[in-house]
Amino acid sequence: MSVLRLRDRRAFHRSRLVRELAAAARWPKVRDSAPDLAHLAFYDDAPSGGIPRDEALLLHALLRTTRPTTVVEIGFLHGDGAFNLLCALDADARLYSFDIDPACAAIAARRFGHDARFTYRTRAQETLEPADLDGREADFVFLDAAHDLVLNQRAFERLLSMLVPNAIVAVHDTGTIPGALIPAGHPARQLTDRWLDDEFEHQPDERAFVNWLLEHHPEFSQVHVHSRRTIRHGLTVLQRTVALQRPQHEPPPPSPSSA
Repeated sequence: MSVLRLRDRRAFHRSRLVRELAAAARWPKVRDSAPDLAHLAFYDDAPSGGIPRDEALLLHALLRTTRPTTVVEIGFLHGDGAFNLLCALDADARLYSFDIDPACAAIAARRFGHDARFTYRTRAQETLEPADLDGREADFVFLDAAHDLVLNQRAFERLLSMLVPNAIVAVHDTGTIPGALIPAGHPARQLTDRWLDDEFEHQPDERAFVNWLLEHHPEFSQVHVHSRRTIRHGLTVLQRTVALQRPQHEPPPPSPSSA
């Protein structure tokens, strides 16, 4: 039975194992054009640090869909976020990653020194300048660094001059964690000033930052990708609000009856 015929049978829709076996059989034909997602098997669903698997998948999909040529990551940490972005980028794209921890430079060199698409610089987010991007304009920015309102504000004001008009900016850690998913005795229970009814603010300054953007940069639309049903750090996706261009048609000539 061919893979295409199997796809239309009930077993394909009812069994994950059948789908995985069918995908393995078809993989040699599609691997060159299919998304590179194997790395996500090693990401945690809800880690205490870094980016959860589902949120990494969302960022990966955004890059695969929009195909940016210049991506900026602010906050390198151990490089898992950078690797996720690199796996989504085309061969001619570039990723510029920034962090203030001197240890990150060695990690970046070890993990990605072979990849000509990747540039790491030890730089504070509020000091970025066009030369840090080699004069390129960013199509996509992933902001996941200081978790400090003032530093985020300063960084965003500097980034504005480095963005293409339709650039996408993704801000991490803007969500809340449902209280029902936080066990009794957890340290978060003691942080009473970070609770909103039954939800816990994971990073208050990131939420304050997107609220500041709404007030001071209303030209950017916001989509909050949050969940009340599971533990997620949350993402807010920003893009300038513009009308979609439409063809400008000449008015039709008058009909003979109207002459």
